[in-house]
Amino acid sequence: RGRGAGARGAGAARRGDGARAARVALGSVVDVEAWTRGFCEVEDPEGGFYFLDGVEGVPADLRGTLFRNGPSNFVVGGVKIKHPLDGDGLILAVSFCGEGKVCVRHRNVQTQGLMRDALEKRLCTPGFFGTEVQGGKLFDLRKGQIKNTANAGLLWWKQRLLALWRFGKPFEVEPNALGTVIGNQENGSTNIGLLLDDDSPFGASPKVCATTGDLVNFAQMPQALGTKVNFYELPADEWRPRSRFPRMLRLDSFTDLSDFAVTPKWFVVAKPPVSANGIAATFGKNMPEVLSYDPNGVGELIFVSRSKKANREVKIPVDNLVCQEFVNAYELEGGRVVLDVIAAERWDVAPCWEAESRPRTRLVRYEVDLKNESWTKRELCSRHLEFASVNPSVVGRPHSFLFAAVAAPQSAVASGVAKVDVETGEVDEWVPGPAEFAGPPAFVPRQPPASAEGSEGGSGASEDDGYLVTVVYDGAANRSDVVVLDAREVSKGPICRFALKAAVPHGLKSCWAEGFVPTAEDMKRKVTLLKMYKRKSREWNAVSTN
Repeated sequence: RGRGAGARGAGAARRGDGARAARVALGSVVDVEAWTRGFCEVEDPEGGFYFLDGVEGVPADLRGTLFRNGPSNFVVGGVKIKHPLDGDGLILAVSFCGEGKVCVRHRNVQTQGLMRDALEKRLCTPGFFGTEVQGGKLFDLRKGQIKNTANAGLLWWKQRLLALWRFGKPFEVEPNALGTVIGNQENGSTNIGLLLDDDSPFGASPKVCATTGDLVNFAQMPQALGTKVNFYELPADEWRPRSRFPRMLRLDSFTDLSDFAVTPKWFVVAKPPVSANGIAATFGKNMPEVLSYDPNGVGELIFVSRSKKANREVKIPVDNLVCQEFVNAYELEGGRVVLDVIAAERWDVAPCWEAESRPRTRLVRYEVDLKNESWTKRELCSRHLEFASVNPSVVGRPHSFLFAAVAAPQSAVASGVAKVDVETGEVDEWVPGPAEFAGPPAFVPRQPPASAEGSEGGSGASEDDGYLVTVVYDGAANRSDVVVLDAREVSKGPICRFALKAAVPHGLKSCWAEGFVPTAEDMKRKVTLLKMYKRKSREWNAVSTN
């Protein structure tokens, strides 16, 4: 199933006609129909969870839980939603319990919007990406409330699990049975102990700075005359903000900031080359209706000091950079910062149902001199990459490798798993069959023996000493498999692969909870409580849907 490849990042083909030809030939590279089947529906497991015994190949030192989040419920009341990212968040949890035992469960995040849709068997609130309300009263106030789908990310922090959405507050999820914890906001979400103001979202791109140990995140909020950006920072292993008010950035235009990077001194965002429809923005339209890609425009890298005392903002105009993801960033002497970026060939608010419409990406490196406000750029890898990350011990520090989902050559649909050497551009990859599609891989550092001293990377002999855990959807068999790869030798293929009892749809983000392993007794008790609260919820909904 596996195949290795050594590919240099330099000398990538020009975009334009070549990229269009690649999209035309996509059907010969991957099974497009099989990929489309990955937008499937799935029911909760019977009994809420199940255990798999005797799974072969699970490493003895792999103990913890893979949590993955992504959209689901693509058809509501017989009507297909307009965009897959308007689907309700579905969390999959796969716990590696030791001795070949695995616990599996999956469940939708029980947002207010999902429960209303389920109760009335129709789309009650509009989606951010264009899904429209179906039926209902003419002056139903819910028609003006965008649905928080809680499908775009996950955060595991201090034994708590949050389901994230870029444009709203998070929902807390009980990590055993995946029941949604009712928060202190009107729609059931949480403001994380007053961390968030009434109108402030939390975002979906949390990171832990390896230098400070702080949890950091960012969120953007459109405003009448521009965009406000909040940067959140929580001290290591605590659920409280480092300061009462977050670090703030104000931009004088409506824009889309897809991700951010962090170094010991800086937060970094990338403003894409887009044009804004002022009339649509004035009338409160959403991003897909306001922004359009400007192929002749200029992108911008914006550096915001983490220290409020320093209170610095540096804006560096660059080329037509469209940053889909920041892989990592780190500082050099002399006020220079290195940024590794997954850059897309054009801005698109989000890839839609059609595989052929997805913009291709490549890995590029920007080195920015903040003193002279200058920059250089070079390509590291021309392959299409998604869901990129680094070893957690080097976030904000110099790194040697990144881990990502990778597409077959000339494809823009991620199907395999890759490790990229950022110095040489070599790609160590495993790409399964043309009808199989790997989701976001989670890097799990190999845990040293209890008697071992700390080593390079903080948890292993080298930066790539660990495992890559992902879920592969097989569109030919309509099956989802959990795959474990040795991150040091990705091209050798899975060291462990096993099928789930039901296929689950494509995922967006994943995270690893080291050491979190529920017992059978834990699961039975939590599922019993969940069923009790679910019954009470139905009784409450029978009284009022408002």
